[in-house]
Formats: sequence, structure tokens, C-alpha cells
Amino acid sequence: MRLHIEIEGESVERQLESDGAELAAFMSFANLRGFGATHPLIALADRLAEQHRVSVGPLTIFYGHDPEDAEDREKLEYAWQNASLLGETVRDTLNAMTSDPQCQALLRRADSPTLVRELEQLLPITIDASAASRRIRLSFSE
Repeated sequence: MRLHIEIEGESVERQLESDGAELAAFMSFANLRGFGATHPLIALADRLAEQHRVSVGPLTIFYGHDPEDAEDREKLEYAWQNASLLGETVRDTLNAMTSDPQCQALLRRADSPTLVRELEQLLPITIDASAASRRIRLSFSE
């Protein structure tokens, strides 16, 4: 899986050092919160929201990168979001993940050793987009 990062008005996607697969997986599992599914990344998203009061919602706004029809194109268009809000979520997530031993244990259980690094790389991208008053869009491809 590959994470795509687009800034409104820019013709070239931003890149992470890696393919962003762990961040894309975390975003996918964060979407499953409250549905009774169990996975260490769901537990991590729960801990972020409940113990650290992180608004994880911006990390659940994404869609498939390559639309197949008009409905997909419409849903991909809805994936544009406020870069400042996403940046706040990324910053708060990083603070919790680097300071809370329970978050660190969940990262190990999920076998997600690069998730923190991927978030660290996403943060300045959100700051750049926010400073330019542009929206950001996250999408994924297989």
C-alpha cells in the first residue's frame, strides 16, 4: 500500500521517505473504532482519543487514489481537508505516541516500527499547506 499526499494547487504530490503503508494502515484501523473490531492499531486510536483527547477524525479522512467511476471521483473529492486540523491531530498523535509507554507497547504489538517516523514526516507537510492556506488530501493505492 502507498500513501499519497496532495496539497491543493500543487501539481506534484508530497512524498514520505517510505511508502506510508503503516500510516495508511493506522488510518484504516482508526476508521474501525467503535465497531467492535480488535487490533492493536484500533486500540491505539482508542487510547489516543480517550486518554490523550486527540481528535483522530482528520486521520480517518482519505480515499482510494485511483477512482474507477464518478462515485469514486466524488468521494475522492470529499477527502480534501483542512491542513491545520490534520496537522494538529498529527502533532497531538506524535506527542502521545512518543510519551506514553502504553502507546509504544501498542505500536510494538501492531508491528508498526515506522509509523511514528511517517507521522513525523507528514507534520511539516501539513504545516506548509496550512501556511499557504491550502487544503490537503490523503489517499492510498495498492
